[in-house]
Order: sequence, then structure tokens, then C-alpha cells
Amino acid sequence: MRTAGLRIAVLPISAICALTTAGLTVHYAGVLAFGFITLVAQLQLALPFADLGMGAAVARAVARADGSAKSLEEVRILIRRTALLLTVVGLLGALASALSGVYGFWSRVFDVPAALAPQIDLVMSLVLVIFFLSLPLGIAERVLVGRDRADVLVVLGLLPSVGNLLVVLVLGQLGISVAWLALGLPLSTLGFLGVCGYLAFLHPRIGIRGIAAAAVPLSAERGDRRRRAAEGTSIKLILLGGLPVLLATAGTVLSEQHGRIVLASAATALDLSEYAIALQLYMPIYSVLYMAATVLWPRFAVDPGPDLWRRANLMLTGLGGAAALGYVVFARPVADLVTGGSLVPSWGVVLGLGAALVAQSAHLTQTNLFTDRRGFWLQAAMSLVLLLVVVPGTLLGIQLGLGPAAPGVSMAIGVTLAQVIPGLLLASRLVRRPDIGPTAAAEADLFAPSPTPAPQAASLER
Repeated sequence: MRTAGLRIAVLPISAICALTTAGLTVHYAGVLAFGFITLVAQLQLALPFADLGMGAAVARAVARADGSAKSLEEVRILIRRTALLLTVVGLLGALASALSGVYGFWSRVFDVPAALAPQIDLVMSLVLVIFFLSLPLGIAERVLVGRDRADVLVVLGLLPSVGNLLVVLVLGQLGISVAWLALGLPLSTLGFLGVCGYLAFLHPRIGIRGIAAAAVPLSAERGDRRRRAAEGTSIKLILLGGLPVLLATAGTVLSEQHGRIVLASAATALDLSEYAIALQLYMPIYSVLYMAATVLWPRFAVDPGPDLWRRANLMLTGLGGAAALGYVVFARPVADLVTGGSLVPSWGVVLGLGAALVAQSAHLTQTNLFTDRRGFWLQAAMSLVLLLVVVPGTLLGIQLGLGPAAPGVSMAIGVTLAQVIPGLLLASRLVRRPDIGPTAAAEADLFAPSPTPAPQAASLER
């Protein structure tokens, strides 16, 4: 796939930036503070569901726009109303974040060392304020996903990595208090969203302005099917349809990010730092697989088929296995090199995260297949069950002496039981019955009168 190839091409740059940033943070802040700083800097990764699932509706509406004046107007109305809603949510979230910092909430929850507590409260509040105020800009990323321009997002994904490295380097050289090193990622991510906004809304070809130009004649059957779905689309229903997307995204992302939060509350600072460096090495690898799977979204949204589904599952699971093997082999020596031997994850940590990588890869196809109302309710159920499994599982693992290895082991088991197995079973039934695929379901189920107020929505991330 084009996107996967691009991601592999830019991976060395982003990986070098991430590893260099980790090494500099350990150098400037020390081993024990490293875990807390990365926790603060990447806290926003645990909150992408703050858009209430509204970005999902935008991505799907853009993907299905056929270039007609009516469909373009519906997309614009949806974007305007979504932006207004996210602005309100962002202002409320920013206010709550500021008050939390003022009253020392963060340092108490995460048991931050006394010397860092005031700074962590302030910086964590600033990180979250930046995140919440940038929520409306996040729509731009969803527009690019809907336009099938994940390749552009892959290239732009270098901006946060490079920006974070530069901010950490400059602040470290200036001798600024180590807690402020956490601002690098939020500020560079804000720049990334700004560029996405330009491409999504102002560029003449890449974003929504290019929909009409890119429109091509459709077959009579396919065109009628799209028109029926579009004509039945209610903006109000699509916005309300963000609920299952919200639940699905919240459950999955909190499960993915729970390790640092649980370790910060129930384990030692050294355990948190050890897991943080292992996760720092894990994320660039996982992002290759994630972005490779994202290109399936607009394809499945229009016309899912069993052949594409089988090929995608085999490819992503195979790539996940190969990537996990590479991670297990190289994570420890790379961490040793980057941190000068001061912070090397144990074999238990890398093996647990390697197993989690395989499990998550095996579910990526289903994540991009289940994007109608029914599909997102299925995703919501699976991801919430996952969250209920992994958090107690990690706490149990810590009690049993697994330490920083507990989150990875818990995640691998939880994803397999709660997502991979049920997801494959449900998806195999769906692709063998095209009459209940996403497009047909939208026509026959999502937009027709129904006793249950659960309309269409779709999403996408990381």
C-alpha cells in the first residue's frame, strides 16, 4: 500500500527523533523523572475521544461525498456544526484542566515526587489546555482521512516528532526546569494540526475543495445506492451517532494508554520509566501498521468485500508478527544505546509489548471495517470489555510481581479475547453477506425510521 510504503520511508526519521528526544529527556531530567515527563507530554494521546465521536461523522461523510452540490453542502454544514460543538467542548475541557492544576489534582493522583509536584500540576494543565483548545482543528485530520489522503498525514506526521525534539533540545540547553520538557509534543502537535487545517479546507485539490474536481461517473447501481444513503442522511442524527464512536474510541485508547497511568499510581517511578522507554520504541512501529490500515476506511465505507478483507487481515497480521519480532530483538540494545545504559527495559516488558503488537495488528482490519452504526456499537462493546479486562489485569500483574511488564502482558491477552476473536467472527459474517455491509446497512438500517436513536457515524487517529 502507498501509505504503508510512505510510513516505512519516514519511519527512520521519526524513530530517530523519538529516540533522540528520549535520550535527551533522560539526560536532562534523569531516569526517575523521565516516566513522569513522558506521561505528561503524551497524556493527550489518552483523550482523542474528547471530540465525542464527531470526527467520525466527518470522515465518513467526506469519504462518501459524490461531488454533487447537495453532498458538498451537507459536508460543509456537518463540519461547521461539528466545529461549533467541539469549540464548546474544548472551552469546558480547558477550564476543567486549569482548575485541576490550580488545586493540585494531578500531583496527588499520580503521586508525583514533592520536588516536581507544583511544576507537574502547572505543565499538565497547560498540556491539556492546548489539547482541548485545538479540538476543532482535529476535524481537518478527519477530512484528510475521508479524502483517502492518509499518505499526506504520514508525511505530516514528521512535524510532531521533529518539533518535539527541537523544543526539548532548546529548553534543555537553556536550563529550563525539567517539567517544561513535556510541552514539546503538545506544541508541535498543534503545528501539525494547523498544517492539516490548511490542506483540508484551503488547498484547491487535497481537501474538501477537491471533491467536485475528483468526482468521477459511477455505475448506475452504485450511484443510486450512494444517492439513497446521502438523501437519508440527517445532520442531527449523524451528530448524535457519535455516541458509539465515543465509547469505542474511549475504551480502546484508554486501554492502550492505561499502562503508564496504572504504573504511575500503583508502581515505582523506575517501573514507570522502564515501561515508558519501551513504549517510546513501540509507538513508531505500531504507527506503520496503524496508518497502513487507515487506508481501508474509505474503501470499506463504500464497498466492502471478502477478498479485500482476507488480504488485509493476512497482510496486517503478518506485518505485525514481523514487526513484533524486530521489536523484541532490537528494543533492549536500542534503549541501552539511547540512554547510555541507564534505562533498559527487561525482557518481560519487551516480550509483553511484542505480543500486544501482534494482537493489535490482527484487529486493525476490523477497526476499519466496522464503521457504520451497527459496527461502531460492536466496536464500543468490544473496547469497553477490553478496558474492563486490561486495567484489573495490569493491577493483578503488578501484585504478582510482573512490575513494568504487566501492562503489555495484560494488553496482549485482553485484545485477543475482547477484540481479535469476536471481531474476526463478526467480520467474517458481515463480508459474506454484502446486503448487510456498511453501505447497505446505511440505507436499510441507519437512516430509516427506527425505535432506537442510534444513527450513523464513523471515525478515526493515532
